Amino acid sequence: MFGAGAAIRAMAMLAMVAVLAVGGWYVMNLKADLAISQENSRRLQEGIQEQQALMKQMSEDIAKIQDINRELGDQARRYQSEVDSLSRKFSQDARGQPRDFGAFAKEKPDLVEKLVNRGTKNAMRCLEIASGAPRTEQELAAKTASEINKECPTIANPNYRAPQ
Repeated sequence: MFGAGAAIRAMAMLAMVAVLAVGGWYVMNLKADLAISQENSRRLQEGIQEQQALMKQMSEDIAKIQDINRELGDQARRYQSEVDSLSRKFSQDARGQPRDFGAFAKEKPDLVEKLVNRGTKNAMRCLEIASGAPRTEQELAAKTASEINKECPTIANPNYRAPQ
């Protein structure tokens, strides 16, 4: 019925339709893959931005921690200086000469009792402030040597400046 030429043409047409169908299917798959790749790329960029923000925040936090550590170190050195000063009060006189506090207490027990009681009261106040208690108006306003807490002037009286 159909000649050989018609069969070849039909086969060629069928082959062209098949090639076009496969090509269309391939292009559609490429478009779908491209859409997935674009979404993955967008998510990756968001992840990178989040990581950069986190790294920036961590750097800021590290800087704050270092500042706080420096402040704590300075404060610890000041407190150690206060402890050393308090310790010297029992082993040295006002001129820095060695003294025997026990012998002094034996000679003048009433005076030593008064001095120890005042020193103990002042030292307890130093511990209160170092533990977080607020300073009083009187402690903040102290500017002369007679107004300060002599056991820890740098802690109790931050506005007092010792004469140089």
